[in-house]
Order: sequence, then structure tokens, then C-alpha cells
Amino acid sequence: MKKSIVVRAALSVAATVVTVAVNWAVAPSTALLSSNAALGQMTHSDAAYVASVAEMNIASMLAGLPGWALLVALVLIWGSLFFNKNQ
Repeated sequence: MKKSIVVRAALSVAATVVTVAVNWAVAPSTALLSSNAALGQMTHSDAAYVASVAEMNIASMLAGLPGWALLVALVLIWGSLFFNKNQ
């Protein structure tokens, strides 16, 4: 499908707006997950420390997923312009 630059720009703006909205919605929950996990580090147990570090890593990963999704969306939107010479 042949897309003009205007359509690609509009899709890019839409993808960016959706990413910002998802980040806005997800940020409070990742902060709560991280803070709860940080409290787990205060106990005197190696297992609790390992579990809290794992929870914080998962929360950090979840916070980064919308950015990776935006990157994939932008590559899909603009990629054919650079990789497909028939357009």
C-alpha cells in the first residue's frame, strides 16, 4: 500500500499520542510496584531481597514497553519508505 508523507506523519503523531497516553496510565502502577518492592528490601531475608529486586526489574521493564512499542510502530510506518524502493 502506497502511503504519502502526510499519512505517515499523521500515523506517527497518532502512535506518539497513544504512547504518551499509555505511559500516563501505566506510570502510577509501576511507581506503586517499585515502592512496594523497595519496602521488601528492608526485611532481613535474602529471599525477600531477591524477590524485591526481581519485582523492581519487572516494573522497570513494564515502564519501558510503551517506548519499544512506539519504536516498532514508527519502523512499521516509515520502514517501507526506506526499504522498499518501489514507492
